[in-house]
Amino acid sequence: MSNVLTRSCCFILLLLGSWTLVAQRGQAETPKKTNPLLLLQPGATPSPLVLTQRALTVVGQGQVTVPADRAILEFQLGSRNSLSAPELPGVSLPSASTVTPETLQPLVTALKEAGVKADQIELQTSPLESPHLLVTLLKPTREQVQKVVMTVNQAVTRSQQLFLQSIGAAYSVKSCQPLEQSAQRLALADARRQMTPLAQALRMQVGEILLVTVLPLQGAASSVGCGSKVGVSSSLLATPDETALPPYNAAAVPEVKVRSQISVTYGMQ
Repeated sequence: MSNVLTRSCCFILLLLGSWTLVAQRGQAETPKKTNPLLLLQPGATPSPLVLTQRALTVVGQGQVTVPADRAILEFQLGSRNSLSAPELPGVSLPSASTVTPETLQPLVTALKEAGVKADQIELQTSPLESPHLLVTLLKPTREQVQKVVMTVNQAVTRSQQLFLQSIGAAYSVKSCQPLEQSAQRLALADARRQMTPLAQALRMQVGEILLVTVLPLQGAASSVGCGSKVGVSSSLLATPDETALPPYNAAAVPEVKVRSQISVTYGMQ
């Protein structure tokens, strides 16, 4: 009798162990739920996305263009005296060594006579760097910008001590966020427009959005974000400078372009 009871208990324990193993395997094979909508910002590392259905990804583009609230013109100047100075062995004389605020005063006077206010003009001089003349214009037009450039050019031409090395221009707006949001909305709408004919060609229906990624824009920082700057080279004497403004283009309209590029993954049915 005891042997029969012992065998029955062992059989029951073995049976329970088998059910426990099956239950554990069932839990291990159950897929984890994923967030149906993931939004990633540029530079973020996306976590692996487990797609349990068919999907299709498109990239939408959006751009917003508005008139600039402010224009900054940068005139980099040089000294004519430094061009004719004799070279001494082991001695390097910077071109700005003979340029003082008094030397640049005729340029300031000419700008004031052209209607530019004193608080819109800034002089930057250093014994180790070329002097810079900065002019700020609010609500600028292309005609106003061209007038300032022409005024400085004429004043430099009359000067016996200065020459113009380069002209830079930057255009910006007071608030970038509304423009960025508008560009993103346009990019999402563009992605949706692309998806509709693709789904029809595949004889499928567009489902819910599974993944949204804000893609980084390619190009220089000055041309892909809010406060874009445009221009072409104006002087062969200009030297590369990361802190300098992009070259001025007389044909450019003072405006700001904000772009957005968004990847959208749709579930397909």
